[in-house]
Amino acid sequence: MEVKNETLTFREAFDQLQKIVEQLESDSVELEQALALYEKGVQLSQYCAGLLEQAELKIQQVSQPQTEQQEPDSDVF
Repeated sequence: MEVKNETLTFREAFDQLQKIVEQLESDSVELEQALALYEKGVQLSQYCAGLLEQAELKIQQVSQPQTEQQEPDSDVF
């Protein structure tokens, strides 16, 4: 079961992940369905983690002072 994560926002992916957790926590899911839900949940979790990592990197870049962002090129001389 492949998840089309590229088109999901973080909120959409996180909401889907929460629904999967709720389904898995209920005792009414058959084993085969639970395995499929677990697989989709892992994919969504990895996707969300990747988006958070990208956001963190962007925040770090924006937060750097201008002098650190523009390091002199040592190969000029």
